[in-house]
Amino acid sequence: AASGNAYSFALRVIQDSTDRSIPWPAGVDWPAATAPTLSSGNGAVDVFVFLTTDAGTTWYGFTAGQELA
Repeated sequence: AASGNAYSFALRVIQDSTDRSIPWPAGVDWPAATAPTLSSGNGAVDVFVFLTTDAGTTWYGFTAGQELA
């Protein structure tokens, strides 16, 4: 989206039998400057929401839910 317009998306992460991590891009701004730790365990589900208002230079990241499965 063009700068000045808001754009958002949700990301659902599902762990498999090997716990994974995500190297979040530097442009993601998390609350308190702390990226979340993913849930662990086969089938564990986390949901994150991202919002930008500057054409994707900065994305505000939020944890919408963890350990949903």
